[in-house]
Amino acid sequence: MLPGSRKISIIVAPHGSSKSWNRVVSEPVLIGLALALITLVLLTLFLLLQVADLAARAREVESLRSENTEMAIQLEGVEALEAELSRLQVFETRIRRWAGIDLAHDGAGQGAGLATRWQREDARLAEIPALAPLEGWVSLGFEPGPDGHAGVDLVQEVGTPIRSAALGVVRFAGWNETYGNLVILDHGNGFTTTYGHNETLMVQEGDLVPRGQIIANLGNTGRSSAPHLHFEIRLEDEPLDPAFLVELQT
Repeated sequence: MLPGSRKISIIVAPHGSSKSWNRVVSEPVLIGLALALITLVLLTLFLLLQVADLAARAREVESLRSENTEMAIQLEGVEALEAELSRLQVFETRIRRWAGIDLAHDGAGQGAGLATRWQREDARLAEIPALAPLEGWVSLGFEPGPDGHAGVDLVQEVGTPIRSAALGVVRFAGWNETYGNLVILDHGNGFTTTYGHNETLMVQEGDLVPRGQIIANLGNTGRSSAPHLHFEIRLEDEPLDPAFLVELQT
């Protein structure tokens, strides 16, 4: 018999049946079928491994995308903080200049000259609104932007005395459609403060009021849903977050 010419008989005899299935397959054909089967199994395993690898890569890409999104959000937060810090630094510089404090040598001076200078600076600082107009908790905070909230809303009982945040002159004391009984103080240094929704007013236009003087009583007038004080601080007519200068209860 020639090499590779052997034949193999495959007989299938079902149990309980007289019939059988018989096929004769040459050795090369059987080897080819076996190799094909092995190749199919290996190919299947390869495809399964590829699918698993693609799934792992997809999860990794999704994780990286999530991390990138989180980093982008954090970066926006950092940029916002940097912008706020820069604004505060400019604000501090302007405050110190208005107060007459030398930015480079604010600690220089001796004896009577230094005492006089401190008195002058103290007088200038008295015009900066840094006193809370009342002791009340913040129901709505400052929100920058044209559609934001230009001040803070402080909640307290009706009739609670409202005090001037700094030395100033009453620029306006009267009725306003939005803020009801309204007081606006001009502090003569670019600062103004606004006190809205008052029950009663205790000052008139043109009055000079020192820091801490009672100027109104808290109310619920104007466009207001509950008793509170709407308090604003503006510098050159630009609204500032009162929390920069005034200690507020949150």
